[in-house]
Amino acid sequence: MIIMLSTDRMKLLNNNDAETAVTHMIFFIAAIILAISVVALISADVQSMVASSGASSKLLSEQMRTDLTVVNDPEMIPYNEVSKTYTFYVKNTGKTELVPEYVTVLVDGILIAPENVDISLVDGDVVWRPGDILTLDVVTVPAPLDPGDHRILVAAENGKSGAMSFKT
Repeated sequence: MIIMLSTDRMKLLNNNDAETAVTHMIFFIAAIILAISVVALISADVQSMVASSGASSKLLSEQMRTDLTVVNDPEMIPYNEVSKTYTFYVKNTGKTELVPEYVTVLVDGILIAPENVDISLVDGDVVWRPGDILTLDVVTVPAPLDPGDHRILVAAENGKSGAMSFKT
């Protein structure tokens, strides 16, 4: 039996057809490994794209449900001579609840620092619900604003904003 195995082995080693088959098998295995590697890389990229698409669609959906409206009379903005603040009223006319602390205020395109904006809800709540009015007491530079046309822009945490032109 041992002699027979060694004889078969020698025949196999001397056979050119066997060399070709072994070479083809090595290339086939290498191709399979390469294909699996490519699939793994592509699936990681696809998963990343799906995750970012989901996040951006969530933000877009939230923006579509958010709406702000500055409800002051543009001809008569309340100004407090003592505290040197303008008072603006902003209504949440959208369908989402917002956090008042994340509201950004710009007057004439200039960002008003958070310490120069006193934010409060009319009903004293901590969540800005749909239909609620937010009171903004804003200190501007210069205080008071020069007479003429001005613009206020109020932005929520998701980037949705409401604006109004007014006169002083």
